[in-house]
Amino acid sequence: MANEDIKSIFEQIDNLNKAFVESKTENVEDKGDLLRDVLKGVSEEIQRVLDENNFTQEELCRITNMSQSNISKIQNGRVVPRIETLCKIANATHTRLVISFENVEGEE
Repeated sequence: MANEDIKSIFEQIDNLNKAFVESKTENVEDKGDLLRDVLKGVSEEIQRVLDENNFTQEELCRITNMSQSNISKIQNGRVVPRIETLCKIANATHTRLVISFENVEGEE
């Protein structure tokens, strides 16, 4: 095989690697946006049930035996809460945790 042929093969491999890395990066960014949206929704729901029950973060901490720091991080979207944690919050606020999947076809 000539040096030019080998060089061409390596260039093709390099181009494939670049395309693969770029596609993985785009997927990670899309997932990050989706996760931020979900965490924002969780935060809004927690605030809604706190407001409906006239609870403060401190009261929720006492009832759930969770730290205020942890609840604050969840409400600020800095931590992804475990389902068990969300169940604790639901029980403390006399609500039921509901997780659903919604159709997004047609959304921009």
